[in-house]
Amino acid sequence: MWSSFIGDKDFSDVRLKSFSYEQLDLARFRVVYGVPAQSINDLHRLLAWMDRNQISPIDLMHARKWIDPSKEEPLQCPSKKLIWRQFGVFFVSIICFTVLTTTFTAKTTLFKMKVSEVWFSSNGSSVDAIWGRWKINSESCMKRTLPGASVSKMTDAETLAICDGLANGKLEAVTIDAIEQQRTVLGTIAVLTFLAALKLLHRVIAALRARELIDQLRSKENAPCKLATCVKN
Repeated sequence: MWSSFIGDKDFSDVRLKSFSYEQLDLARFRVVYGVPAQSINDLHRLLAWMDRNQISPIDLMHARKWIDPSKEEPLQCPSKKLIWRQFGVFFVSIICFTVLTTTFTAKTTLFKMKVSEVWFSSNGSSVDAIWGRWKINSESCMKRTLPGASVSKMTDAETLAICDGLANGKLEAVTIDAIEQQRTVLGTIAVLTFLAALKLLHRVIAALRARELIDQLRSKENAPCKLATCVKN
């Protein structure tokens, strides 16, 4: 797009040309290694630190979330408390994802009556209580063995409306449509939850790798208290 409007020629001014090349190098470094270097000096400082401590580019990429190239000692040390907290959130996210995927395949959905505000579940062929043990289906409607208002907490008109819906198929149609909407919403939330869980897992792995590198550097320097301060939050 830039070439289409401006052209692919370099700046004619020497300082602008140098600045353009520096920004391009910084952008490439950020994309390839994921380290937020803000200047060429940051890159030089980081490369010198890597050479001095024999840190490979792979190690740099693994711990990039905890690398700050603007500092003399760019590798930060995440605390164990922080790692456990992130792992706990990751575990909860996985549980939520499992519940969402299980609910996604459900063949029932929830409804709420407008007058009595009673909640119930339905698969289109029957209505089941959320709280309680009553049930309404075509057979109970035909035999008039319907739960009373004291049991279902619904009005007589609402109970008859359910029977009419079962008889003419309207309840089934509404239920099918509601289940489709339910699956769309749950599917979207499940995907977002899974992506969030993956991001959390990546952070945990990066933090563990950062601590591993810290331990390696401390063993080389033999100065456990001078190398890095662990980040608590």
